[in-house]
Amino acid sequence: MKKKEIRKRLRHMEDYMEEMERKVRCLDSILFFISTGMEYFYQTENCFEVNTIQFINDYLKTIRNVEIAGLHEVLTELKSV
Repeated sequence: MKKKEIRKRLRHMEDYMEEMERKVRCLDSILFFISTGMEYFYQTENCFEVNTIQFINDYLKTIRNVEIAGLHEVLTELKSV
């Protein structure tokens, strides 16, 4: 592959990563409002549905902090090569 093609593909991957991050942040916000509504609806903080939503929210945060950050590091490393 030529350098131009490689750079183009790396930029495309970086754009895709930013889009994934944006979607994860949107899901995080949506889950926050859903869990708040569920707590209000059930009038308790400790119910199965709210705990499930909080578990999913924690999983999304882990994906964002670990997996996506790792992919950013790999992209940065590839750019420097």
